[in-house]
Order: sequence, then structure tokens, then C-alpha cells
Amino acid sequence: MEKHKIERTAPAICRVPENIPEIPKFKCIVADPPWTKNQTSAGGYGGALGHYDLMSLERIKNMPVADLADENAHLWLWVTNSNIDEGLEVIKAWGFKQISCYTWAKCRMGTGNYLRNASEMCLFAVRGKLPPKSRNQINFFIGYPTTHSEKPREVISAIERVSPGPYLELFCRKRPASSEKWYCWGNEVQASHYEPAGADIFIPGYPVPKYSFEHSDETTDQPIVKPDETKEEV
Repeated sequence: MEKHKIERTAPAICRVPENIPEIPKFKCIVADPPWTKNQTSAGGYGGALGHYDLMSLERIKNMPVADLADENAHLWLWVTNSNIDEGLEVIKAWGFKQISCYTWAKCRMGTGNYLRNASEMCLFAVRGKLPPKSRNQINFFIGYPTTHSEKPREVISAIERVSPGPYLELFCRKRPASSEKWYCWGNEVQASHYEPAGADIFIPGYPVPKYSFEHSDETTDQPIVKPDETKEEV
């Protein structure tokens, strides 16, 4: 079985892609980081670590999200029930202030050492002053979970009801099902009917395997970092 890793330091060497497009300052940023805390089982593959590589708290906090966000912006940050404290650290490091939370109540029995977690929380934070588009959105919903880490489609509808664009999703895997334009960044951004696979933006120091604005297999399939210098094995 392939070993997954925890990225603790910035890559020593990374390829800067060509034809980097201009991007707007985002008024709405959604992030679902690959948290390290309490994400492994005794065997090492029971939690998120069995599905994708994780990232240290410091690496997440050091992401230049403040440079991507508009001076007046909303942040929706997904956390696990055991790392809300880390989520608050990230919100502060990214230049936002936590205001409320949006809770997903899952229709199944969850895991947990003390309480069985049948919910997941998204912390809502604001930078500057940006009133909501609507004040009628309640702060929870009930929905069935599907594949690991995937959020129900109604989440995007709720976010768009509250927050104006331009929109950015960090650590995206499946592009949002929306008629709005969403920019996506992550290691596994899938194609949609309207957008190609790969990340839509370049973040210095945080390279990904493929970018949507590059169409040559000669460039997108090349390794962009030296594996031994970027991540430490668990």
C-alpha cells in the first residue's frame, strides 16, 4: 500500500508554470484543508491519511490567503470537531475574524473516542466589512455524507446565498456545481463540463501537479518538486 505523507515544509524546488492568468481579489474563499490532527487510525489509514496527503498546521497558516482575498471578504473554513482550535488559528493567520459557524448534521453514526461525531463544522469569518447578500440563511443543514470529505451540493448554494463573488475554493477536489464562476486550487481538481482539470491559480511555495491553464502533457505531467525535499513520511 502506498504511504501517504504530511507536508511540513515548503518545497525546496518547484516549477513555476507558464501563462499564469490574472486573478481577481476574492470576496469569498472556501477552504477544506487536509488537517493533520487526529486524522490517522492505529493502522495509519483509517482517517483522511488513507485518502490524500496531509499538511502541517504551520504550512496551512503560512498560505498567502491574505494576498488572495479582497480587503472586504468572507471565509468559510471547514474543520473537524477535534481541531476547531487550529481552525481559529488559521483564520487569524489568514487575516480574518471568526463570526459564526455553519454546521452539517450527518444522517449516520460517526466515529469518536468520547462522543460519536455525526456533524461537521464550517467556521465563518470576515475580513474588513462585507455584509451578507441575504440575512435569511440558517447556520445548519441536514444531509447525507457520500465519499470521504465530499460536501453536499447544497453547501455551495448556501454560501452563494450569503457571500458575493469572486469565488475561490482552496483544497478543492470536485468543482462546485454552480452557475457562478468559481476558481479552484488543489492537488486533485477534477474537470467539469465547463472547466478543465487542474488548479486555476498559482500560489507561490504551494505547487500542485497540474494547472487548468496549461494544456500540454509535456508540462503538466512533469514532477514539479523533488519528493525527498518536500514531504516527510509518516
